[in-house]
Amino acid sequence: METNRVLIADDHTIVRSGIRLIIQDLFPMTSVDEASNGDEVISCVKKNDYELIVLDINMPDTDAITLVGNLFAYRAQSKILIYTMNSEDLYAKRYIKMGVLGYLNKEAKSDEIRKAITLVLNGDIYVSRKVKKELNEEGQSKKGTDNPFDTLSDREIQTVKYLLHGYSPLEIRKILNVHSSTVGTYKTRIFEKLKVKTLRELGELAKMYQLEIFRL
Repeated sequence: METNRVLIADDHTIVRSGIRLIIQDLFPMTSVDEASNGDEVISCVKKNDYELIVLDINMPDTDAITLVGNLFAYRAQSKILIYTMNSEDLYAKRYIKMGVLGYLNKEAKSDEIRKAITLVLNGDIYVSRKVKKELNEEGQSKKGTDNPFDTLSDREIQTVKYLLHGYSPLEIRKILNVHSSTVGTYKTRIFEKLKVKTLRELGELAKMYQLEIFRL
C-alpha cells in the first residue's frame, strides 16, 4: 500500500516531527504537510486531497467539533485519525459516530501509531477494544446513552451552565441559595465525573454532547 499525501495537524512542532518520521518510514514517497491550527487545516484541505489527516483536537483557537464537520463537508470520504491527550472514554465514540476512523492517545508507542495509521488508511476503524465493544453493543441494543452529562444531578447540571456562562462561585451560591463550600463541592464532583480539568475542557465537552447551556 502506498499513499501520496498526508496532513499532520498539531500545535506542537515536536509532535508533528515525530508523526512525520513514522509516516515517511512507512511510506517513503509520501508528501507530508503540516498545520498548527484549524484555519491552517482548512486552508490545506482546500488546496489538496489527503489520503490521511492526523488531527489533534486541542489546538489553540480551534473548535474541534466544527473543524471535523467542516473537513467532512469539504471531503466526505476524509480518513481522519485523531491523535490527542483527551480521554478516549469521553471523546472517542462521539468522534467515531461523526465519521472519524481512528482515535489514538498521545501516550501510544510507535508500533501502535503505525498500526493505527495503517488501519485508518485501509478504511478500518482504530479504537481500543473497550470502545469498539461499547460501539458494537450500542449498535445491537440501541439502549442506554453515552452522554456523560447524564451522570450529573440536576443541581450539578445547573452549576455547569452557570460556570459556562462565566458566573463566579459567589454568584452561583447566591442564585442556588447554597453554602459557598457546596458550590465548590459541585464543581469538584462535576470535574471528576466528566474527567475534565479546566472550564475550557468542560465547554468543549458540553458542545460535543450538545448540552443546552443557554436556558438557565
